[in-house]
Amino acid sequence: MQNLVKKLKDNEVGNYILPFLWMKGEDQTVIRTEIEKIYECGIRAICVEARPHPEFGKAGWWKDLGVVLEEAERLNIKVWILDDKHFPTGYANGLIAEKYPERKKVYLNYNVCDINGTGEENSIDINQMKAPGVVFWELDKKINFEERAKNKVKKVLLIKLAAGKRIYEGCQDVTELVDEEGVLTIQIPAGAYRIMTVYTTCTDGGSEDYINLLDETSCYTQLEAVYIPHYEHFKDKFGTTIAGFFSDEPQFGNEPLFPCDSIVGKERMPIPWSEEAEIRMKEVFGDNWGSYLPYLWMNTKEMEQCPRLRYEYMNIVSRLYQKNFSNLLGNWCSEHGVEYIGHVVEDNNVHSRLGMGAAHYFRAMDGQHMAGIDVIGGQIAFGAPEQTRHNMVDIDGEFFQYVLGKLGASSAHLDPKKKGRLMCELFGATGWRTGVKEMRFILDHMLAQGVNYLVPHAFSMAKYPDPDCPPHFYARGNYPEYTYFKELMLYANRMCELLNDGRHKASVAILYDAELEWSGSYTPMQKVSRILMEHQIDFDIAAIDMLTQPERYRTEVKEGKLIVNGIKFEALVIPPTQRIPMTLAEWIAKHLEIDVIFLDYLPECIVNTSKSESMGLLQKIAGNVEVVSLKQLPSVLKAKGFYDVELKEEYAMLTVYHYEKEQGIYMFINESAEETYCGTILLYTDKALVVYEGLGNQFFTLETVKEGDRQGFTIELLPGQSVVVMESVEEARFSVYKSVSEKLKQNTVIQDISSDWEVSSVRAIEYPNFSEKRKLEKLIPYSRIDDTFSGIIAYEKAINMNPSGKVYFRAQHVNDVMQLWVNGTALERKIAEPFVYDITEAVKEGDNQIRVEVATTLEREQVKYPAPPFTFGYESKLPTGMYGEIQLIAEK
Repeated sequence: MQNLVKKLKDNEVGNYILPFLWMKGEDQTVIRTEIEKIYECGIRAICVEARPHPEFGKAGWWKDLGVVLEEAERLNIKVWILDDKHFPTGYANGLIAEKYPERKKVYLNYNVCDINGTGEENSIDINQMKAPGVVFWELDKKINFEERAKNKVKKVLLIKLAAGKRIYEGCQDVTELVDEEGVLTIQIPAGAYRIMTVYTTCTDGGSEDYINLLDETSCYTQLEAVYIPHYEHFKDKFGTTIAGFFSDEPQFGNEPLFPCDSIVGKERMPIPWSEEAEIRMKEVFGDNWGSYLPYLWMNTKEMEQCPRLRYEYMNIVSRLYQKNFSNLLGNWCSEHGVEYIGHVVEDNNVHSRLGMGAAHYFRAMDGQHMAGIDVIGGQIAFGAPEQTRHNMVDIDGEFFQYVLGKLGASSAHLDPKKKGRLMCELFGATGWRTGVKEMRFILDHMLAQGVNYLVPHAFSMAKYPDPDCPPHFYARGNYPEYTYFKELMLYANRMCELLNDGRHKASVAILYDAELEWSGSYTPMQKVSRILMEHQIDFDIAAIDMLTQPERYRTEVKEGKLIVNGIKFEALVIPPTQRIPMTLAEWIAKHLEIDVIFLDYLPECIVNTSKSESMGLLQKIAGNVEVVSLKQLPSVLKAKGFYDVELKEEYAMLTVYHYEKEQGIYMFINESAEETYCGTILLYTDKALVVYEGLGNQFFTLETVKEGDRQGFTIELLPGQSVVVMESVEEARFSVYKSVSEKLKQNTVIQDISSDWEVSSVRAIEYPNFSEKRKLEKLIPYSRIDDTFSGIIAYEKAINMNPSGKVYFRAQHVNDVMQLWVNGTALERKIAEPFVYDITEAVKEGDNQIRVEVATTLEREQVKYPAPPFTFGYESKLPTGMYGEIQLIAEK
């Protein structure tokens, strides 16, 4: 532990940060300056993003990237390369449109003709049905008629209609009845029937000029367009200065824009397709595979073969993405001495869907060397975990608060390839309103979920103000909080050092819900993860693949416990689900010694087998598993002893993350924006405990009380505050930990210094040339004085004192961050509440000169610039400056 303490105290830690550096074709001087500023923040890696660069893959790009690599070598900075010209990854730098149009995405789509049959013969022109119809309000819609002309009929089916929008199973393949002219002549039986034409197309979906993620040759285009040219230009840098490539949100893109409901079974949705997908379908369903196709879009009355088809289709496309894209790129990187990282779209359950998704989070991550997620665009909101918020897409607060981080962390923890590493892209696309104080909360929230590598979004070298997804952390010298962002990054590296190269300690595993959603009705896993987090029961999310592929994931069952990649789970918890796949059912039946808990009810059937086999296997399982209501789950787990942390007083907003290195490490964060947590926590340990306050980079001894085989301690956390409690492996001498309230209660003489301050201001780019001072008899938000000001606000005051002991300075309200000087002595920069300073060593008897500098965000001065051409959402503006009660608290 002494070595760890020294590393943290001296900031001699590894680098875990690789911010985006947006390359827009700037002058070499600007590039070098920006990298220097990144280096000054204690950051030792960057990820260059070419999205805005005018010459990606051409002479201008190679020249600019050469400058980046030269500067990176000088400063010993690693360079990652975002792997495409346009967002999202898969555009292949335009090579599909320019060179390989035959490698475009391929979709299956359909059209229907409903017929009330009378037993007479009907003729239908199938040629007219191999493209979407056009209604009068879509006459101005842009249509690629040239590409549509290449559409090919795949299957023609006769379907009997049931009540409502349902159909009967047992569709008849009548493709062979279509003549050479494309006309189907068929006798329609009496009753309601449908002729369905299923066709392949490369248009009328989304992102047409992108690679087909189900086709290996098409996916190779990504290597040919981006990876291989970079290797050819800079092969001597691979594995040294160049660390690897970053994929940003590769997705099926079978629907335009950003829908989150691209679930198999959605009507009128083009779905991803390829020749290999067709081969796989034939392997599962035989030569009659085409008769099952309607179930991809239509519910059936029986709902027997329909769920099976949807499950098998999603299983096929997720496996093809895994093999043809994720592993293709990952293996190429491994062979060339670099790593492959990035993330897919996880938002609002898209991680298991089509559209913006990649069908199965863990399979999509399979080829990557780190797990990856992102939290941008206001997805994490301090104190508002449940709210649905409106932004680029509606944000399901419950998903982002309670499951996203755990999803990524579980890939990091349970996949040996990831080596425990979870990368998170964060802070971006939230607007200039987001300051370092809010960033600190977002960071702590993600750390307590298991994030331990960071991609801050972003450093932009464009002329200020760049409207492209701010905030930007230097902004050509205009960012008032740049020096505070540096403090945040130093803190982030220390915390990531603490939470790396160890092992997560989880009590239970929650089953990943992708296959459950594909198969029928289910309860999303965030409902389960939420109730566990609210009761401080730590967990990981385990995919079925992790259970059934023991060599890949180092999975074993020992002494009745499930162990995946060295992490032991006391129980496997399965969210409420209508159906489960055979692979899961067989695995449970084979390992009846494991504590398996189904929530609310047992599944009604197995999705991909016969009724008789399904019922027999489910009966075997039912006699050996437990069914527990979701609400009762925490109490059941605690009664079994399946937990590590206990609160004597329940508090739902306290998040706990248990990590093990040489010693046990517990991170606690109060996620409430309103309430202070003060309570007693019990841990199963007999070792001495210390507190690490990462922001102040200080260690303290923690006073505890023994309770049997546990130790209890009382701790206070203000809204948004976090702290780390660690086992002390070696005898270490620190002062005793006291909360802010305890410190201030011991020093009760309060001097109100809220009035008569001299105030001046300056924009960041002009610092330190402050304006003339003005006298404020009473402190009010500076935004009331100048509601368009962004920058640094200085407050100065002389105070007569006669100190005899400890003296503290306390500011009630600060927006956004602050630094304090006392008699010319600079104290630390504060990037989060409480804004309390111990000024004992700096004060003297008599007059004392107090100076406070408050840095604001850049949001208020944006009214002075042209509005950006787009708006993601609307935000209220926070008051700026220091205001409220300003106090000196001293011993009597």
